[in-house]
Amino acid sequence: MIILFILKSNMDISKLHLHWRASKYKAQTYRSYSLALPYRKGGKNRKDIVVKLGRLSDEEADRWRNLLKVIKKPDAFLTTADDIVVTHHYSYLDIAVANALWDEWRLDDIFQHNGKRALGVATIARILTINRCIDPASKSQTPQWFCKTALRWLLDVQSDLINSSRIFRELTTIENNKEAICSHLFTKMITDNPDSLKSVFYDLSSTTFTGSHCVLMKWGHCKEGYFNHVVLALVVNRDGLPFYWEVLSGGTADAKTITWLMERLRERFKVTEATLIFDRGMVSEENLLLLEHAGKKYISAMDKSQVEGISGIDFSMFSHLNITEVDRQAAALSDFKRLNEVTYYREVKVKGERRYILCFNTQLFKDQRQLRMQAIEDFRAYVGEMNEELHTAKNSRQRRATYEKFKKRLVKTNLKGIVDVKLKLTRLKQKKDGEKERIIRSYKGLLKVDETALQKAGRLDGFWMLVTNHSEKKGKGFKVSAQEAIIPYRDKVVIESAFRDIKSFVKVAPVYVWTEAHVKAHYTICVLAHLINRALTLRLHHNEGDATKDIVSHERLYEKLSDCQIDQIEVENVRLSTFNITRITAEQKELLNRIGLNHILSRDVVKKARAS
Repeated sequence: MIILFILKSNMDISKLHLHWRASKYKAQTYRSYSLALPYRKGGKNRKDIVVKLGRLSDEEADRWRNLLKVIKKPDAFLTTADDIVVTHHYSYLDIAVANALWDEWRLDDIFQHNGKRALGVATIARILTINRCIDPASKSQTPQWFCKTALRWLLDVQSDLINSSRIFRELTTIENNKEAICSHLFTKMITDNPDSLKSVFYDLSSTTFTGSHCVLMKWGHCKEGYFNHVVLALVVNRDGLPFYWEVLSGGTADAKTITWLMERLRERFKVTEATLIFDRGMVSEENLLLLEHAGKKYISAMDKSQVEGISGIDFSMFSHLNITEVDRQAAALSDFKRLNEVTYYREVKVKGERRYILCFNTQLFKDQRQLRMQAIEDFRAYVGEMNEELHTAKNSRQRRATYEKFKKRLVKTNLKGIVDVKLKLTRLKQKKDGEKERIIRSYKGLLKVDETALQKAGRLDGFWMLVTNHSEKKGKGFKVSAQEAIIPYRDKVVIESAFRDIKSFVKVAPVYVWTEAHVKAHYTICVLAHLINRALTLRLHHNEGDATKDIVSHERLYEKLSDCQIDQIEVENVRLSTFNITRITAEQKELLNRIGLNHILSRDVVKKARAS
């Protein structure tokens, strides 16, 4: 009623303020409120009382203050909590972080701008990469995902320009730029941090393939089993950041790829001083000679079956090692030096340019012993299950067929030669309805563990051998110490984690595209997504937080930031639709500070959303 009275008087409400004065009633002092209109007269501040409100509670007074404060804003309106509805959420802060990393790596610079395109190929590559980082979807589903994010405002891109046809058309162009991408990444790494390329890590991994038309795909054995698959070869620097990759035909042997890798590292990247670190699966006499003749330094490991022959050591001397005392026993190993709390090493021999270092890891020893003992216990349980089945046999069993079942399981568990099963003949009485009782022949399996064979099988537990051509002498020792050779090889976990990220979180598989160019472009996008993910993870490790110190991976980072969204809000009583950003939390602020991206917090994206 008061507001209605003021409106009818044609008074400018925005000029009113809440005024009070002290009043007394029955010896009690209280505040008496009114709405006043201030003005100046004769150089003095004066006011006219427009409406007397009388005595107000603190809560009522605050409501009047807030009302008058809102009215002063040009875009103010009156509504109720029930009339305010949030209708849509658009992913923002996690998207903005990945987008900022794309800009920091200046990936747009790689792609040539084409004035005829309504949307540049760099923008398509950016959208596909961010999608792989945050919420991997198929190429045909990416447009729908794009419409649910704030990327349209961050990139100033209209949603109708992102469609599956445009995406598939640009995949070939993206792949045509792959070598330029690799060169760009290498140049940035060597410019920003030259030391990160003193060691480069190389490995391959297979990816299952959906479809039957791609010429790169091949049916055969891979790490996932027998599937249609292709092979990804990846090279990363010491920090695990990728700068070269290649998609190879399924079935490509690891050891056969060193030659072309050498050519690319030497010709395209001029990498001459870096040490190449790779897994034992690529170690062959041919490959090691190739690297040595090319003057390329390398560090790898020998196959376990070669350790005894190369070292010339009788490993039966370590038969006293046992799982409960190994931590103490390792410290007393003859000629071994301690690298850290679990690793010991000794120089074994130098043969030409090749140097061998024998290592012993107590945790590896425990793991291998426990796995073998667990395998025996699992097989013992299997024998028990088979004996129950044999004891309830309805018909006579053949000795050979029965033993083959046990033998087949032994082969699968790699226990052949250590464990065996002896069959004991048993006779069972069986009687079918309406028939006479009869005797059938069955068997009972008796587990036998050959302790001598068990001890022999475990003689190399915990041991592994490093091979390197860092054999130059310096004084009485080597120019590159054993510690300096072992640590980089142990750091090859960076490339193993790269494959885990690409194959799990980035979800490189299954692959639904099938032309060779499209398949290779798909992997290029996945590798770029891993680049962004890895860069964020490195920052989280380098900058510890207080409230967020447990967050050290890009997965957790995205998860925490994902709650900060662009919200579409409708005010139903005034038919208003607007946008705002979810209030950022203290944890999210700390995370942005840890990754050095505080600057991305801007209301510009909200302004663009409102303008749209």
